[in-house]
Amino acid sequence: MCTGYLAGLTAGEDAGGPPSVGPGPARTALVAALGAMLGTAPPPRRAAVGGELFDTLLRAGERAVEAGGERELLLAVELADKALALRGKSRAAWRLRAHALDALGRTEAAVAAYERQLALGSTHPETPVLLAALRERQECLAAALGLFPEDTAAGGAAAAGREFAAAVGAEAPPDVVREAFTAYVGEQVDRYGAGDARVRELAARYGAYCRILDEGRMADPLLAGVRPVGVADFRAHVAGKTACVVVGPGRFEAAGDYELVVRCDDFRGGERADVHAVADPGCESWHRPAGVRLVFADPGETWRAAVRRAVPGAQDGLGDVSLRRPLQDPALLGDGGWGPETSAAFTVLRLLDHLDVSPRLDVHGAGRLRPDVGRWIVSRAKDRTKTRTALR
Repeated sequence: MCTGYLAGLTAGEDAGGPPSVGPGPARTALVAALGAMLGTAPPPRRAAVGGELFDTLLRAGERAVEAGGERELLLAVELADKALALRGKSRAAWRLRAHALDALGRTEAAVAAYERQLALGSTHPETPVLLAALRERQECLAAALGLFPEDTAAGGAAAAGREFAAAVGAEAPPDVVREAFTAYVGEQVDRYGAGDARVRELAARYGAYCRILDEGRMADPLLAGVRPVGVADFRAHVAGKTACVVVGPGRFEAAGDYELVVRCDDFRGGERADVHAVADPGCESWHRPAGVRLVFADPGETWRAAVRRAVPGAQDGLGDVSLRRPLQDPALLGDGGWGPETSAAFTVLRLLDHLDVSPRLDVHGAGRLRPDVGRWIVSRAKDRTKTRTALR
């Protein structure tokens, strides 16, 4: 395993094997870690395996993941498997295996490894975030393949569609899948036009997939362990529930009529907030309990600064980067023209309307919103009273 990898480096690497990372600090560190591991390896017949060897196995595997070439990642999987053969319940070894498989694009096996790590009681803050990102990537790819089944089938007329389906089916590395996905989106735009509903959905899935690859999920340490909530998570959270958006900080007497109550920016203490939407980072309700807290801000640095105001323990989930600007995000609504000062109330109402998974969606206090927003709400109203406007 390790000696074969080292021999391949000194022999110039065989042309038939998987590509390896080129010379550099990462490969130098890997070679050093392999040397340290081989120096601690016990004789072949030695029954007991000391902790020193196990630790060096893990360190070598971590250096292999950091190196990042396909050959190095395959080596990391082998090292993780060797470590698990020695200690099958090692959370660190399962994490190493998951990281290597994830980088190789072997999503099903990576998900299983992350889940095994969590089942063993892992408290590593990165693991649930990485697992959620991996599952969201899977969801994006599955949805993209399902939009034009006639073009992604083995005998389909769309060449890029066939190549994209093949890359996904073979669990190719993420950069290979992204390249095929890019070509496929371009091909479908040319074939059906950018205005086609399925093409728009395909572009949204492509944008979400690329965003996860580039930015990942929100890092847990920033949020003191709170659950990050992406677009798919939020949609699942509100699906099938009657919902209302309350404009203004006053007391809301009709909370019992809804399964989901959305409060915005400042609201009174003791009021129920299943979702708290924040567009004003200076609001005074960060400490008030909420189910999911969504923070709307742009650009990214402004959003990150606002998120740091979140009070640990004050919310069960916090919206991640995919929900920081839903109106302007082309991978979500792409509904420009509202301006950067759009209120939290209208932003979250427009998001809920777009997701279209609530059987009842009302807004209370719409008259407090600016005139253009009020006109948008009235134009879509199904029913109105003095204080309530129903969109569903």
